[in-house]
Amino acid sequence: MNNYLMNTIGWNVSKSVKVLVTRKNFLDRENFNLAISNNSYERTKENIKMLCDSCLPSQPIFIKQVHGKKIINLNKNPLSFVGDGIITSNKNQVISVLTADCMPIIISSIGGEVVCILHVGRKGAQFNIINNAFKILNKYKYEYEAWIGPSITKDYYLVDSEIKKSFLDLDSQYSSFFSKYNNIYKMDLVGIATFQLSSNKIKNIFFSNLCTVKNNNEFFSHRKNNDNGRFGTFVWIE
Repeated sequence: MNNYLMNTIGWNVSKSVKVLVTRKNFLDRENFNLAISNNSYERTKENIKMLCDSCLPSQPIFIKQVHGKKIINLNKNPLSFVGDGIITSNKNQVISVLTADCMPIIISSIGGEVVCILHVGRKGAQFNIINNAFKILNKYKYEYEAWIGPSITKDYYLVDSEIKKSFLDLDSQYSSFFSKYNNIYKMDLVGIATFQLSSNKIKNIFFSNLCTVKNNNEFFSHRKNNDNGRFGTFVWIE
């Protein structure tokens, strides 16, 4: 298990905050998919049980991710499970997102009093779910740091001019995160997230530096392999 605990993030957050990321091959099992679909239901249930039995202090909170900006604050609204972000201050309550190119982003208070996990793809970045999360987090009056997990990088994320325009219509500063490539653009999703985190006064941002497309042998990648599978990113306060 320790090979999958992200102990080398290097941030200043309390050691009580634990982060775990699964891989395609995990716990000696190939195709460790955590997404439930019609043809993988039983297998995924087995994978989740193995994960809980071997790695996690409790059953993780899974949400129905909809590429939006809704944040579920488990301290206030524990019965809502549709959204793309979760916040908790409850000890040993595992929160999670499932991805296959989108960014898993973890935000934690320095002292480990509260943690947040976000599922951020192109739409989540456009809707600025990060800013939405801080509308809640800032009420707690803590200092935060952030970590961006394995996700698609700019060399592999190709978009058209309409997507670029949709960001520039929001803020002209987004232009620096698009570079011309033939008749389309390379989009720096990680750069946009970093900009949005910095705009919320997060000075220390850390990165896995793992690209899901380049490392598609390790991680599910929808762009590279049209994968229906998803790997999980989990965080909890011990």
